Amino acid sequence: MTITELHKKLIAAYSVDNLNKISLTLINLYKNQQYSILRKIAKIINDVVNIEIQDDGKGFSKLMMLYHPDRTNHHILEINKLAAQNNFDGLLEYAHILQLERLDEITSSLDSLEDIDYSPVYEWDFKTEGFRTFYDSEVPDDIPINQKGYSFYDAIKLREYGRVNIEYPSYYLEDIEEFELSSSHIIDLDGLQFCIHAKTIDLSDNLIFDLSYLEGLSQLEDLNLSDNKIGYIDSLSYLINLKRVDLSNNNVNDITPLYELEYLEYVNLTGTLVPMSQIDKLTDLGVTVDY
Repeated sequence: MTITELHKKLIAAYSVDNLNKISLTLINLYKNQQYSILRKIAKIINDVVNIEIQDDGKGFSKLMMLYHPDRTNHHILEINKLAAQNNFDGLLEYAHILQLERLDEITSSLDSLEDIDYSPVYEWDFKTEGFRTFYDSEVPDDIPINQKGYSFYDAIKLREYGRVNIEYPSYYLEDIEEFELSSSHIIDLDGLQFCIHAKTIDLSDNLIFDLSYLEGLSQLEDLNLSDNKIGYIDSLSYLINLKRVDLSNNNVNDITPLYELEYLEYVNLTGTLVPMSQIDKLTDLGVTVDY
């Protein structure tokens, strides 16, 4: 296959219509817990992209991100640039989508796929407990950050796509283990509750005061909350695997919720109002404390 032929095939494959079709098919497979079929699809493209779908569906979001229709323009620009550079190997990195031409055949055994709407307008049109979808009408085009600030969810969308008025299913967050959202004007952690496999989160230099959305993140090990507006840290007591937390430059004056954290190794309390008696108790528990 020549570079011209490959370029033409990829441009057609990364059309909005085709990405809609692939994405909606994958979503329905996930919705119906057809993880074995998702594994088969991942295996088909394994030569180019290594994605592992586990028994509980973990890994699905990485598969979905390859074919998200909102990334159409990005893919087309990259493909055109690689073709202009005569970079055949670079184009081959996008060719995994060509191996999904048999997607209908792979999924033909699923009755639930018979009525899928492959319309050009991309919709996450299912509702399942534990899932959440944000539509353009729910989020204003521009939030005055000097007056309000962003939610965690909007901050993620801004980092990924540069705008908040975009559909972004919550399960995209489930597989990600590390989040870096410092200086993102975050005032509300709504959306963080979906980051169930997160191990490292940096939320420093924001406007956060409520930590309740952290409570379900039992795998979290490293948490940076420095330079926020936090007073109460009761929610941190639920983070049973927490090893390191930075609470510097906050309004914290009570760290007793940290006493029960078995694996806690380090706490930064510089610039806080924590009494020395509590700091001494934490150090007596074997925790290294900066203050």
